[in-house]
Amino acid sequence: MRLATGVVFTQMFAKKGFKTVGEAAVAVMFKEFKQLDEGPMPGKPMIQPVDVDNLLQKLKSQAMKAVNLIKIKRCGKVKGKTCANGSVQRKYLSSEDSIASPTVSLEAFLSTLLIDAKEGRDVAIFDVPGAYLHAEFPADKNV
Repeated sequence: MRLATGVVFTQMFAKKGFKTVGEAAVAVMFKEFKQLDEGPMPGKPMIQPVDVDNLLQKLKSQAMKAVNLIKIKRCGKVKGKTCANGSVQRKYLSSEDSIASPTVSLEAFLSTLLIDAKEGRDVAIFDVPGAYLHAEFPADKNV
């Protein structure tokens, strides 16, 4: 199982991606940054910049750093993504805050794929550009 997932789900940090893929990696990261800056659809910005000079020191220390990743798909397409390093977040959350990720487990995902294959089901794949940017953010939380 570990070998199979290593082949199917491989990615690298952007720095290694730049060395491995070159200009294609740079282009996909610019596309990712543009999406974060302008929003996933033209005219629908999702993130508003915050002047770092107006933040309290406590909020600055709690801010999560971005992790930039490059993935070379099996078809040869290069994809880029930016994620937050949430590991630092745990120490600032209260007991009623959840740190669980609202994503399906790898085991559940692979199980459904196996069932679909065994039963000969039709399967469709689609992408929602910047899906996480469309999420509802709590008004009382600093996100």
